[in-house]
Amino acid sequence: MTHTSREYAEALFELAAEDGQEAEYAEALGIVEQALEEDKDFLNLLASPAISRKDRMDVVSAVLKGRIPEKMLALLRMMVFRGRSRDIPRMIAAFRELAREARHESEAQVVSAVPLTDGEKDSLREKLEKRFERKIILNCQVDPAVLGGIRVETEGRVLDGTLRARLQEIKEVMNS
Repeated sequence: MTHTSREYAEALFELAAEDGQEAEYAEALGIVEQALEEDKDFLNLLASPAISRKDRMDVVSAVLKGRIPEKMLALLRMMVFRGRSRDIPRMIAAFRELAREARHESEAQVVSAVPLTDGEKDSLREKLEKRFERKIILNCQVDPAVLGGIRVETEGRVLDGTLRARLQEIKEVMNS
């Protein structure tokens, strides 16, 4: 994430907080993200120097006006005007991070060899919330290459209890 995209996210988050609409802004950013994903050329068009700034800003308005808050639309138009279109996806990610921080939440990336049951997810979430003293949102993925156990990344820490990691440790000890 660039410093610039973080600055735009902070500005947008402040606007959302002033209006008491952090959740609404987060939802609206989902609409922006969806527009970028539905048409892969949309971001290229917004960043194209072959198209005038005014036309690029008009495209943003044509696609998003009435679907997102006016203040957000103005910020996106400003990003396009300043040549920062490519920072929009990173700005969205930074906004979500700021919103999670404000709610004292963290995201945890969980990788396991097999899908976790709801009970296992609940138990893991409880343990992580107790350890990090904040609400934890789990993003679970399955990767058979871990062989067994789980790997958790959150709060800049990696908790690797996978069989693959343990086998690697044994291999390193044997090769020393």
